[in-house]
Amino acid sequence: MIQPPIRMIHSQLVLVNRPVQSLMYTAVVIRDSAILLPEQDQRRNRMLEALYVAMDEFVGLTTQEIREGGEITRIEQKLRGRVGEIGGHAEGTIHMVGQSHIDIAWLWPARETVRKTSRTFSTVNALMDEYPDYQYAQSQPLLFEYLKDNDPVLYEKVKARIREGRWELVGGMWIEPDLNIPSGESLMRQMLYGQRFYLEEFGRTSQIEWLPDTFGYCASLPQILQHGGIKYFMTTKLGWNDTNVFPYDLFHWVGIDGTPMLSYLNHGVNENTLPKDVHEHYQSFREKDKHNEQMLLYGHGDGGGGVTREMLEYIQRAELMVGQPESKYSNAADFFAGITRSQPQLPQWRGDLYLELHRGTYTTHGRNKRNNRKAEVLYREAELWQTLASPQLDTEQHAVVAGQLHQGWKLILLNQFHDIIPGSAITEAYETSEKEYAEVFELGRVALQPGLAALAGNINTSGEGTPYIVFNSLGWARDAVVELTLSEEVAASGNFAVYGEDNVLLEADVLTEEAAVSGVSVLVPEIPAFGYKTIWIRDLSQNTSDESDAEPAAAEHNQTAAGAVPFGDRWETDYYRITFNERGEITSLFDKKGNREIVKSGEPANRFHFFHDRPTLWDAWDIDNRYEVQPAGEAELIEKAVIRTGAVQDILRFRWKLGQSEITQDMILHHHSSRIDFQTHVSWNEAHKLLKVGFPIDVVADKATYEIPFGALERPTHRNTSWEQAQYEVCGHRFADVSERGYGASLLNDCKYGYDIQGSTIRLSLLRAPKWPDATADLGEHDFTYSLYPHRGDWREAHTVHRAAELNHELYTFAASSTQGQLPPTGSFIGFSGEHVVLDTIKPSEDGQGTVLRFYESSGGRERVQLKWQHPVQSFYLSNALEEQLELIGHTAGGELELHFAPYEIKTIYIRN
Repeated sequence: MIQPPIRMIHSQLVLVNRPVQSLMYTAVVIRDSAILLPEQDQRRNRMLEALYVAMDEFVGLTTQEIREGGEITRIEQKLRGRVGEIGGHAEGTIHMVGQSHIDIAWLWPARETVRKTSRTFSTVNALMDEYPDYQYAQSQPLLFEYLKDNDPVLYEKVKARIREGRWELVGGMWIEPDLNIPSGESLMRQMLYGQRFYLEEFGRTSQIEWLPDTFGYCASLPQILQHGGIKYFMTTKLGWNDTNVFPYDLFHWVGIDGTPMLSYLNHGVNENTLPKDVHEHYQSFREKDKHNEQMLLYGHGDGGGGVTREMLEYIQRAELMVGQPESKYSNAADFFAGITRSQPQLPQWRGDLYLELHRGTYTTHGRNKRNNRKAEVLYREAELWQTLASPQLDTEQHAVVAGQLHQGWKLILLNQFHDIIPGSAITEAYETSEKEYAEVFELGRVALQPGLAALAGNINTSGEGTPYIVFNSLGWARDAVVELTLSEEVAASGNFAVYGEDNVLLEADVLTEEAAVSGVSVLVPEIPAFGYKTIWIRDLSQNTSDESDAEPAAAEHNQTAAGAVPFGDRWETDYYRITFNERGEITSLFDKKGNREIVKSGEPANRFHFFHDRPTLWDAWDIDNRYEVQPAGEAELIEKAVIRTGAVQDILRFRWKLGQSEITQDMILHHHSSRIDFQTHVSWNEAHKLLKVGFPIDVVADKATYEIPFGALERPTHRNTSWEQAQYEVCGHRFADVSERGYGASLLNDCKYGYDIQGSTIRLSLLRAPKWPDATADLGEHDFTYSLYPHRGDWREAHTVHRAAELNHELYTFAASSTQGQLPPTGSFIGFSGEHVVLDTIKPSEDGQGTVLRFYESSGGRERVQLKWQHPVQSFYLSNALEEQLELIGHTAGGELELHFAPYEIKTIYIRN
């Protein structure tokens, strides 16, 4: 809970009477312990009587005796002796672990966290001088980097404490990130950057993931953590649930692939060490009958501060806490190791650790989330093409690009902090984040170009016309629409065509700007996996050969009807017959190839749902649980028009007024694909509102499937129980799907994360408008695309994962010159046979000696895949997020190997070059 602001603090410089202070601490511990005992308990009466005796003796002292302190010490020793005779700890042990939760940014900017870190770490080090048994745990390697860069003297002292074994490194991730929104690869990079920093700076890694304050945890996290060398997981946040009490404190969390992770839900964070804290902590522990040791995390946090002298003094007097479990200085590693040794029979929890609170964090600050998604995609592309082009790049180019990518990744990881990317920080945090993302994109774009240019320079692009090379970074062949800018001469002539290899005419639509030809939109078919395809634009007005009229006819075929032309309430393509109502919503979407209606009768699709949204406490974090009964109005259609009809696409434009905002949307109907894109721009000027878009799909489904990092998760579409009712807003990544046997529909997106699905109606959350802690949150201009993908079969048969990836990964088109390169005009750089196994990451290894490939099985099934690595290779190793060479893998002389995958399994391969 946010406390009221502190208006004024008075401080005084005093000389502490240590004996009196010590007696005070002792008296507090004994008093607080006594009143926790039942009134009928004789120990309580004896302890209170001992206090009375001590009090009476103290009252009889002179001022001089109090100042000298000897009599005070005698009174305390006598008091401790009497209570010691009473004795009697309850069964059980509390591991007292000092810590400080430090938010990288929240109600302060990250620059202030640099100072918070120095102040907190300085206090920890000073108290360790005074209390030799005191141990402290700290997460977030970034904080140590802050200290290294800004306070090197203190940093050396901290390193000495770590070597001493009293300062424990926990949390292998670079920061404590959000665990809903970042991609699977981002979470791997959190592990890579965090654990490598620990190893390089301190000679060790952490086996404990420390995520006390993150707003829920994706169901694939156990395997991801294990991939990063993590054995144990600690959180506190599930204790914040607003509907159901999470049932376990000590349990095995089992991920979607079956990986178990020993997990501990701490009673709280930022705790104290008084007897009542020990008592409440242990009484709350629900697995004490299976394992009677618990961990208590004490120390001030959120904004740092950490452990105080008072907290340590209370622990020093733990033997006086009669009736409470034994408390001792300890560390998190000893706590978890004790559980591992005793092997208690603990309960299991399967699926995600959903936080029944802070559901708005999937949507708030939509531009920030868009930046994250786009940055993740850009850096994947840059790394992949750099790696595939490595034989053509010199050592200096490799080093420069590696430095750019490393710098950019650190900024991406920083901005995934659990109060930045969820949208729950102050205005300045997002002003800083916007600048950092601008740097991320600049670094990424610069790092991308050398690889593409090197590969393009090795491809045979000779042929008639101007060559363009279209690169496909995905692991399957794909058809795609690319837009090309025409030269002034070709545009002026208007007489041109686009051809592929073997003189194949490609379908294309002419693009115009202010009635003049400006470019061309081309359908490029079957671009090979991890490969490329060369196409040529021919200026037919320069053709002087006496050939047949085939080419002029081809030019005519490529012409497009364009311009904003009004249309009625119906539209038809080869795939669909569509009917719109007076608000521009879809009342019928008939699948001509499937011969069935897609939209539920009487419930329009692509409908904007606009609600009042005034959460009680946490404005940016929460969605009002009564929002559905508080509609804020309907979208008013201002205009609709045909923007383009052609051989490749039809584009229908709609414009709506909604509240104080305006929505402009291009509905893109592809002639080569059943995917329908809704390319949307919103001028958003609302306060305490929530905007969703809904698609009621005419299927029967009691479960929906959502993409999560490196996998997918099914969730109920009904609200039978309180657990289901509490999940009225959930997180998903690039798609959500509802299907019945034989048919279904997926809703894809390029930067959104909040969903709710009731029955078979998919709703995607688009924008929110909270006013605290950032009064400007989400105001202004937004661009995003969501797509409807109706399909036969379920999402696996329809390869929804592929379609979602294609929406997010636009193709890079390289304007080439005509050259006789060594590579053919069309080809692949890697041989890969995966159907549902995704080769997600291809990157240079951090040690500069090899290449790292990361795969995951995306459908929940088993599969064998073949890989052919076409660069020189010494050996293949099974690896992990830390890029360790764990196990040698057999391969052929030609660089071929076969890999076997279990459901949702992640594999990392290290290739020694």
